[in-house]
Amino acid sequence: MTSTSIPVIDILPLVNLAADPTPTKSIPDEAQNVALQIAEACQTVGFFAITNHGVDHFVVNDALSAARDFFSLDSTIKSAVFMTETYPYGYENYESLGIHCARNDDDHSSSGSNNVLCRGNNNKNSNAISATTPQKLAPDSKETFSIGPINPLKSKMPPRQFPPFTSPSFALHLSKYFEVMEQLAQILFRGLALALQLEDPEWFLREGVFDEGHQCALRILNYPLLQLELGDEDVNEVDVQRDPIIRAGAHTDYGAFTILKSGGPGLQLQLSGGTSGKGKGGEWINVPHLPDAFVINLGDLMQRWTNDRWRSTLHRVVAVFDEAENKDGITKAGMKTTETTNVEDNKKKKVHQSAQRQSIAFFVNMNGDAKIVPFSTCVDEKHPSRYDEILASKYLIQRHAQSMGQTTK
Repeated sequence: MTSTSIPVIDILPLVNLAADPTPTKSIPDEAQNVALQIAEACQTVGFFAITNHGVDHFVVNDALSAARDFFSLDSTIKSAVFMTETYPYGYENYESLGIHCARNDDDHSSSGSNNVLCRGNNNKNSNAISATTPQKLAPDSKETFSIGPINPLKSKMPPRQFPPFTSPSFALHLSKYFEVMEQLAQILFRGLALALQLEDPEWFLREGVFDEGHQCALRILNYPLLQLELGDEDVNEVDVQRDPIIRAGAHTDYGAFTILKSGGPGLQLQLSGGTSGKGKGGEWINVPHLPDAFVINLGDLMQRWTNDRWRSTLHRVVAVFDEAENKDGITKAGMKTTETTNVEDNKKKKVHQSAQRQSIAFFVNMNGDAKIVPFSTCVDEKHPSRYDEILASKYLIQRHAQSMGQTTK
């Protein structure tokens, strides 16, 4: 894997623009410059990080703390509100919401049958997963909890549900974070409109496109502690850098874009993948962890909307093992070990450890009735329109069905 830097964009001019979005007001040069940076990032990488975003760090810290507390609860409490076919939110311990999992064997990708609590882990709180070989460590080893829009009538989505017997602050902090992400999405939509040279910076924020009827989803994620126990004879055969342990399988997101608050390193992207999720041979690139920034990645719907000018990029999350000195005194990722002795065979084991962490993803989805047809600024003689008009909700249903190996009419 290669370490690189995705574009880091200071969006303060867009924040200031949102504070006074007067229709007759000319767009400041600073905001236009931010839009140019966004356009370049969306066309070349499909990922960028934002700073000076105006989000109160207390709101972020409260949400992350609420996530930690929730995932430490007994599994019976966490699963009291479980994701079902009729309720696409709630608790789950496999991957299914808002992404397209790749089907490549070498990506250790998942389907809906993957269940972290049912594969070699009987701890009631799911705080640690242990194994003796990398193959026995479950791919997509995580658990999640999601909520949808606050307005079920306008969004046409089910009302929010929170598990009973959780702290009242859990619902409070997640709901507040959701509200703040709605505001940040509006700021970013103005930047995207400028980047696409649309006639109005408020284009995406029009009634029926992205208003109170949007279908956004917030998801908190918990990546449990991973422990890989190796005997002396196994140590030289395992290279977690060459063959990383997958924590979230390779996928693209369905919607317009995603706002990610990462709890640590491990996110990787592959520029050769695209929305098919079938890219092979491309090198996986490490996305740096920036504590004070949000990571933005485009979704499949935005790639379609821009007639494939902008890209929805294949990405995944891998286990990042703690660093420690090896026997030669050299620090190397993946080599932190704790020696233990197996009582039965009196053999020493070395335990490689990847710390538990949480992250929060906000999936930005349009109103269900929003009409998605390639923008005129993305269509010309050399780039004719590749897609017919489709409703946003229908497109999301199609993408979900495709990820499940189903077909839709």
